[in-house]
Amino acid sequence: MRKKEKRNMNIQKDGQKAGRLYISLVIGALAVGGICIFALPQQTYSAQENRYLTTRPQISVDGIFSGEVQTDLTNAANDQFPARDLWMKTATTSQYLLYHREINGVYIGENGYLFEKVVDSDLSEQNYRKNIGFVTALRQNADTEVSVMLVPTPGTILTDQLPKRAVLYDPLPYDTLGEELCEADSVRWLAIRDEIVRAAHDSVRPLYFKTDHHWTTNGAYVGASLYLQAHGITPVPQERYDVQTKSTSFFGTLYSKVAGLPGARPEKIDLPMNLPQGISIETSGAPADALSTNGTHEMLQLSGIYDLSKLEVKDQYAVYFGGNYGSLTITNPDAQTDRHLLILKDSYANSMVPYLIDGYAQITMIDLRYYNESVSELAAQDWDEILVCYEMSNFIKDKNLFKILR
Repeated sequence: MRKKEKRNMNIQKDGQKAGRLYISLVIGALAVGGICIFALPQQTYSAQENRYLTTRPQISVDGIFSGEVQTDLTNAANDQFPARDLWMKTATTSQYLLYHREINGVYIGENGYLFEKVVDSDLSEQNYRKNIGFVTALRQNADTEVSVMLVPTPGTILTDQLPKRAVLYDPLPYDTLGEELCEADSVRWLAIRDEIVRAAHDSVRPLYFKTDHHWTTNGAYVGASLYLQAHGITPVPQERYDVQTKSTSFFGTLYSKVAGLPGARPEKIDLPMNLPQGISIETSGAPADALSTNGTHEMLQLSGIYDLSKLEVKDQYAVYFGGNYGSLTITNPDAQTDRHLLILKDSYANSMVPYLIDGYAQITMIDLRYYNESVSELAAQDWDEILVCYEMSNFIKDKNLFKILR
């Protein structure tokens, strides 16, 4: 009996020693990491995440009392932790091997598909109604035809590729409400969901990227064709555009959130290359969101609509125009019509516009995140059509559409 008690006591002591050693290692690692955050040079840009990183804040008494310093220190500690990318990849791999199929707000789907987790609680019907109201006000102020195209969120279309027990918001009530509100104020609602569903299941060409939240050039063609047909313009068959693969190494924004995911494969980027000759492009300045390899904004010299140098950096979707601008105007002297089109958009429209250029003498794209001039004055100019084109969940959440009234 005594031997058994002694053995149990030894086991208990060994367990306590192991526990103390583990705690000491964790504390030591955190301490070394904390020291390195202050001792090592600051990283200002993450190519993996395509964003600027938070650096050490300036310490001030006012900042401490307001809590701003503490918040910035916490963010800097997260962004500047040594070997941060390696730790993130290790964490993702570990979670996946433990059968987690939701990591960092991303669902790990079937056949390599990744989906952003957007649930009902992420969205606000009140904000949606407000944004639709801004669009209908645009129709009244501009006195020209206004159309709305809200592109379906990928996970609401490719439901068979979602992991088991995945939960996404229900888009159908938003479709119904949007159509009712738009049609009540003479705004054309372009119902694209059924066409996307049909194309997604009838075609072997993917409509959405697997590792990114955007649609592919194939999905963009479906959207462009629907818009053109609604406005009496016959779409050019996609085969006539000479779609070519320009990259086979694309990892999108969703992959950036789960970098290190076992089995993840790069995708290809296909671009329509047979576009009208003689087009010219005018921008409001450098692209507001596309960064160079050293993390800086640079003015681009676009000779066409593509910046092929972006295929050498992380954010390859920026190949369209080099990124997003406050405003960008394309002039096509050889267009099918003399119409002028104004597009208020998010980045989904970037890959759709190449298929619209044939039909319009001038297309101006406005990104309200970066456009700070008077939208009402711009919309009052001599436009034949105005299109509001967003991914649906992005439109529902957007906080910039109030600029329409300025």
